[in-house]
Amino acid sequence: MAEKGDVPGIRPYTHPAGGWDALKATARAVREQMDMVEAPLVLLRTNKPDGFDCPGCAWPDKEHTSTFQFCENGAKAVTWEATNKRVTPAFFAAHTVTELSCWSDHRLEDSGRLTHPMAYNAASDTYEPVDWDAALGAGR
Repeated sequence: MAEKGDVPGIRPYTHPAGGWDALKATARAVREQMDMVEAPLVLLRTNKPDGFDCPGCAWPDKEHTSTFQFCENGAKAVTWEATNKRVTPAFFAAHTVTELSCWSDHRLEDSGRLTHPMAYNAASDTYEPVDWDAALGAGR
């Protein structure tokens, strides 16, 4: 089992769990993942009746009295879901499943969102693009 100091990105934190540091961390996540113009519009729809539930916790507030209905972790979860980063078939052609199985969850997540339905090819140990009919099992 890894010790706290052995996990990349994990370090002691003695500051408050909110405030300016949380705002800076949220801004950093937005800058790294999303379009700076689109991000505020998306975040302001988080946990709103005409928006969407936070992918991190689905804040159970029915009153919606605040403009900001999300926490730092919720904002980060939204940016990760709405990321501009993309994983194309070229990515999977360059990386075998065996190689990817050694990557951390964070590294895999940070690679981006899939652009095509993919299927595993055991002969090449890679994922390859398939058409939507095949992906959805059309003709079964």
